[in-house]
Amino acid sequence: MLETVVGTLVNGYIVIVFLLVLVTQKKLGSGNIILTCLSLSRFGFQYLVLGLYVLSYLYSDAFNSQSSIKNLQYVWLFFHNINVWLTALLSTFYCVRIVNIQQCIFVFLKTHFDRCVPYFILASAGISALCSNSFTYTVFNVDKFDKGNRSSPFILGGSDFATFSTTSAVSIAPPFLLFCVSSGLVVGSLFRHMRKVKGQERTGFREPSLHAHHRAVRMMGAFFIFFSLYTVAFNLYVSGILGKGMWASFCTMVIGAYPSLHSLVLAIGNPKLKQTFRKILQKGHCYCCEAEVTQIETIDY
Repeated sequence: MLETVVGTLVNGYIVIVFLLVLVTQKKLGSGNIILTCLSLSRFGFQYLVLGLYVLSYLYSDAFNSQSSIKNLQYVWLFFHNINVWLTALLSTFYCVRIVNIQQCIFVFLKTHFDRCVPYFILASAGISALCSNSFTYTVFNVDKFDKGNRSSPFILGGSDFATFSTTSAVSIAPPFLLFCVSSGLVVGSLFRHMRKVKGQERTGFREPSLHAHHRAVRMMGAFFIFFSLYTVAFNLYVSGILGKGMWASFCTMVIGAYPSLHSLVLAIGNPKLKQTFRKILQKGHCYCCEAEVTQIETIDY
């Protein structure tokens, strides 16, 4: 619940700030559009996680039927997939803006990426929906190979967990591969730029032109760490291997940290969000100072 509160504040702040920018300036940058859609999807995803935890602990008997569990799995898969797709798009945005590669596909993306962003987002939602239905389950049905008889503490687990896990892994493979490729290109560009700077006998790591590289690498690295931990914790917890002990509780914390804490990293690394937050703090400080002055004047009078 605490992680949900943090995620609500962070993702809500991101959405509100960029919606206000859109209303006042009548336009929004492509990177900020992707970040806003990602925050909206994570807003829904974290409340889905919290809701499923509540159902698992309080109302698990009401969801004994396999059809009810499968419907919840479809919803989970949709939010799970679209989160990874939008993160891959954000990583591609950083790559297109930072990396200089003179190839026809890359040049096309550099010149047309802003116009294609709405179509990329719609395609991500469409692909996520296609990978979250009964037909996909039929294609990746591997339950006949699962000989285990474990009981899961989470409502998404059950007799078809093998199919659920396989479907999830296959559906996120393309966006995760896109994320890895774009991240590798950004990291490679950073190292090339650093070698060039050092060759020119400059200070190198604090060079202003490298700030964009560092910010992008930090955000990509944070996603890779959070997503890897989330994937391992989710599969261990839902499969029932850990039971209901301390390690299972730790896995629940890791699962909830992914949609909330990574959004916090993205907000800290975004210049517009940081600038807006500083203005809010300054206005709050001025308001407090004025209130104190008014109170002192009232007492003196």
